[in-house]
Amino acid sequence: MTVDIATALIRTPKELVQAGEALANSWFRGQGSYEWGLESTIERDARNFGVPRSALLGREGVMLNLFKQSAHLYTSSLNQPTSEFEWQALIRHYGGPSRLLDITSSYLVAAYFALNDSQPNRDAALWAFTGIESTNDANEVVDAKFSGNSGTGITIARPDLLNERIHAQSGSFFIPHSVEQALESQVGKEFGVEIARVKRYRSVKWVKTEIHHRIWKFKIPRRSHSELFRFLSRCNIRAYSLVPGVDGLALSLREMMRVYD
Repeated sequence: MTVDIATALIRTPKELVQAGEALANSWFRGQGSYEWGLESTIERDARNFGVPRSALLGREGVMLNLFKQSAHLYTSSLNQPTSEFEWQALIRHYGGPSRLLDITSSYLVAAYFALNDSQPNRDAALWAFTGIESTNDANEVVDAKFSGNSGTGITIARPDLLNERIHAQSGSFFIPHSVEQALESQVGKEFGVEIARVKRYRSVKWVKTEIHHRIWKFKIPRRSHSELFRFLSRCNIRAYSLVPGVDGLALSLREMMRVYD
């Protein structure tokens, strides 16, 4: 049976905690615009540059091989990945095109990225996915999902070899089994949800009772961003705690501009 996704407004820190705690055993993802769907970076680049989906598997393989051959030339601190999944996670870590979609087990972390990546005059989104656990399979088993012979669907996993950023963000990934089919449609299939159909609720109070919904997409109105951002800062959910190193410190300086938001 296919059900709708559900949506409600998150306007205050109290509502954020109420929704997050009601869905505490879920996976979360924050996005800077409520209008955005679920799309991997390789899908977005393919759309922007006119690459047909039928060519994506081959293009993905070429990019992966190039990265494997050359990554050691650009950093002296590379921990050598031992699986295709770890290589893909590393590409995603450094901002390259990947089929992987970042998720986290922390609603506070997801809310931070929703607000930090928010677009001018746009509402942000906090996704919650419930009912499917991360796989216990070794990364070598997960590697089969990148072969192009696994049909369609989603596997949830995290690399055996974690980098500091994944660890700090309580991160994992959605791994779509196909790059030739839209990630969003594979997520819908895996969770038994029709993502195009949305059931709206007036309050996050309904999250506890409407448990048949396996995907929630909460809207965070733009006018609420500053108050929620200050709350997350008091919880020490900051760039310097989520992105270890000087990168995180530099990114945290941007947060100072929020005083004018």
